[in-house]
Amino acid sequence: MNIRNISKWLKHLSFWHNKSDDECIELATNEYGVNVEEALKNILERDFCTSINNNIVEELLNQNEDE
Repeated sequence: MNIRNISKWLKHLSFWHNKSDDECIELATNEYGVNVEEALKNILERDFCTSINNNIVEELLNQNEDE
């Protein structure tokens, strides 16, 4: 994975990590109303990114304790 892809991935994680349920739903709203499938995908993406972020932080804390 090159630096450009890593940067994109980190931006993606950061973007979704901070979203609330309401924001995930709002991002799936268009002029016809809420696209429920898209809202659910957004919430799942947010939860996935949050889990990855939490694992990274935990791993970094463990590394600091070992040093």
